[in-house]
Amino acid sequence: MEEIFATFQDKKKFIWLSSIIFIVGIIIGYLSLSYHPEFVISNMKKLMGNVLEISKAMKERNWVYIVGLIFQNNLKALLIVIFGGIVFGIIPFLGILFNGFVVGAVSALNFLKGNSLAFFIASLLPHGILELPVIIVGGAFGLKLGYDIIIPRGKKRIALIKENLRDSTLALGILLPLLFVASIIETVITPAIAKVFL
Repeated sequence: MEEIFATFQDKKKFIWLSSIIFIVGIIIGYLSLSYHPEFVISNMKKLMGNVLEISKAMKERNWVYIVGLIFQNNLKALLIVIFGGIVFGIIPFLGILFNGFVVGAVSALNFLKGNSLAFFIASLLPHGILELPVIIVGGAFGLKLGYDIIIPRGKKRIALIKENLRDSTLALGILLPLLFVASIIETVITPAIAKVFL
């Protein structure tokens, strides 16, 4: 367990960097939807077909199926931002930015529809308090992998790649359970809390 926590400690700077990228994504998403709602919404529908599938499933399927669907979707996003770092860190950068963009755009859409801030927080916070840090931290591992490939600091790139992949695999031992719990919360608890603020 100490070894797992040491891998997180080693990524501190990249966790900060990942957090900043995510916040920038939120700002871009919020401003984009605020000023160009029709354009952003139409393009988000194309990019987020899987999210729309989840929304539809929530009305038609049982909660166990929905948990699996949400977990599968989030797992895919997590693995992409972690192991996509092999492409010089570009994929995790874009993945973190996009996830932030979605949060920002959804918050702007919430206010555009006349919903309260309390409703938006209730719709995001219960599961987001676990899910978003998991994506941000996963992205940090991807950014570190990309950094080590670009700037090997006198070490062999192949050795650095192996080291990063080992650290990422260890980190998944913490990140995956958190993501699974977040999927359950998003399915069972978040909708119930959000309804209170409608």
